Amino acid sequence: MKKIITRRIFIGSTVLAGTALALLPQGAKTSIRVEPFKVIEVVQKVLFPKGLKAPSASEFGATSYLATVSTHSSFWRDDLKFLSHGATLLIKKERDFLTMTPNSKDKALRNFVSNNSKGENWVALILFYTLEALLSDPIYGGNKNELGWKWLNHHTGQPQPKVKFAQL
Repeated sequence: MKKIITRRIFIGSTVLAGTALALLPQGAKTSIRVEPFKVIEVVQKVLFPKGLKAPSASEFGATSYLATVSTHSSFWRDDLKFLSHGATLLIKKERDFLTMTPNSKDKALRNFVSNNSKGENWVALILFYTLEALLSDPIYGGNKNELGWKWLNHHTGQPQPKVKFAQL
């Protein structure tokens, strides 16, 4: 029987895995453990760094947006599994990715994309959700202070959502 993982279980398990890692005795041997949202956050910062004319991923809340929408029942489970799998693949290939310099992260990502079709699709999916965060209504956790709209001189339609994920 195929086990289906929900977003809440996925997010909860990454929190538990991080907690378990922190509780291991110093010097304990472990296999690579990956906190997918941490890896995704670093990749988003490479894609939208500080210093561009566009707002940075940190400024517009790209990771918080993805964390928020990934808990909703309409979010595709396969996307969440693929995002987690890609984060694991990247860290297996580039063990020091999270601590590299920005230029080294950029080179490592370019290498990951050019030498791996899954890597290319994974980064494309992260870019998709990052752009969605940049342009979404701030109620969903991205586009903080309407930075994406201001950057593009976009005027929103009315009415704007009053609650997240309204029931129809």
